[in-house]
Amino acid sequence: MRKTDRKSRGDLPTVRIGKRGITPSLIKEILKNLKKTGIVKVRILKTGFKDHTAEEIAMNIAEATDSNVTKMIGHTFTLRKAKR
Repeated sequence: MRKTDRKSRGDLPTVRIGKRGITPSLIKEILKNLKKTGIVKVRILKTGFKDHTAEEIAMNIAEATDSNVTKMIGHTFTLRKAKR
């Protein structure tokens, strides 16, 4: 497969939530990416739900990072934070 055949970097999730769920290190990683680019794409793996819905997880992370959920499709959501 050639590089031109792959999805562009903007289509791939920046952060993945797995069986550990929402951890301080996950929040730290999301904050680092938000500060750098202003937008983060997050994918919730099947093991990352732990009795929560994708919407609940997205809202919890948005609240913890002081950002906004701009798009939600299935188990993937996008967070955006205005650069200052």
